[in-house]
Amino acid sequence: MRSPRPFLLAAATAAAVILGGLAPTAAMAASETRAGASMAAQGAATPTPAATESFRLPLAAKTYTVSSYYGSRCIPVQGASTFHYGVDLAAKGGAPIYAIAPGVVTATVNGTSSRVGHISIRHTISGTTYTSIYMHIWSATTHVKVGQTVTAGQRISEVGSSGVSSGNHLHLELWRAGLTSATAENAATFLKARGVDVFASATTVTAKAAPATCTYYTTGDVNLRTGPSTSYSALRLLPRATTVVHVPGRIATGFIPVTVGGQSGWVSATLVSPTKPAPLPAAVPVTTYTATAALAFKATASASGTSLGVIPQGANVGSIQATSGSWAKVTHGGKTGWVQRSYLTNAPATPPATTPAPAPTT
Repeated sequence: MRSPRPFLLAAATAAAVILGGLAPTAAMAASETRAGASMAAQGAATPTPAATESFRLPLAAKTYTVSSYYGSRCIPVQGASTFHYGVDLAAKGGAPIYAIAPGVVTATVNGTSSRVGHISIRHTISGTTYTSIYMHIWSATTHVKVGQTVTAGQRISEVGSSGVSSGNHLHLELWRAGLTSATAENAATFLKARGVDVFASATTVTAKAAPATCTYYTTGDVNLRTGPSTSYSALRLLPRATTVVHVPGRIATGFIPVTVGGQSGWVSATLVSPTKPAPLPAAVPVTTYTATAALAFKATASASGTSLGVIPQGANVGSIQATSGSWAKVTHGGKTGWVQRSYLTNAPATPPATTPAPAPTT
C-alpha cells in the first residue's frame, strides 16, 4: 500500500468507536484537527461561495493510480489509520492539484516529514456546505491563500509526500457540514454521481478491498487493556513482536480492539505495525578489569601526572574507557584517571589457595 493515512484522529475520537465512519461530533473535531478550519455550522465566519454544480478531477486524467479506497483498511504502516477518510491518488511529486469545485480556501498548512500538509476548500453544493481537503502537500501557499475564492479545476498546489506517507500521492477527503457537526463522505462516490469518475480517469487501480481481519505485531512491550484508554486495567503485558488480530476500521481514542490467541482486549494503535519487528540484538557483555598489582593512579596519561592515589591489587576498575600509549583510563573510588594498562586483567579472579583442614582424630 503506497499511500498510508496519517493517524490524526486519536484526540478527536475520544467518545466514538469507529466502524465505517465517525460519530458526528468526533468527525467534526477530527476535521478541524486535520484541516485547521472550522466546519461547525453553515453560517461560520469563513465566506461561503455561491452554490455550484461544476466539478473537476483533482489530478489530470491518466496521470495517477488509485492506490487506496475510502473506508476500513488494515493499517499500512505504523502510525497510519485503520479507517481511511479519503481516496488516495498516487502520482509524480510536483504534479498539479486542482480544486474539485468552486469554493473558498479555509486552511493552508505546510507539510513536514512529521506533519501532513493540506489545503481545505469550502463549497456550497445544492444548498449544503462541504469541505474538500487535499493532503500530503509540502507547500500550501504557493498557489492559494486563506480566504481566496477558487474555481473548479483551478490549480491549488502540488502532489507531495508530507506526514506519514510512503510515497507521493494526493489524499482527497470530503466532509458534509451539518448544523453542529460534519460527516465524512467518499469523495470518489460523490464526484461520480456528479459526472466525474475518479476511477475511470486513473491509469490503474491498485487499491485493495479491506480483508475481514488484519494481523499486526507489537513494536514493544504493550499492555492489553480491558478498554480503549490507559485508564482501563491491563489484562496482560504483550511482549515485543506479539501477533494480534484486528477487525479493520474499528478504533476509539487511539486504541484498537484485538484478539491474542483466545483473549480479547485493546491496545494503542500507535504501538502495532503490519511488519514484524526484527529481533533485538543480543546484549554485548561489558568487560571489566582488575588490578594485578598496586597501581599508581594518575590524573593524566603520564608518570608525571597528578596522583589520584593508589589502586590496590585485586581492585575492580570496571571497563577501560580509553587508551593512550601504555596507559588505560579507568574509574576507581569515584575518580576517573589513568593507570598502566599492562597491570590490568580481565581474567576471572583466581580464588586464593586454601590449606586443607587437618583430618579429624579419633
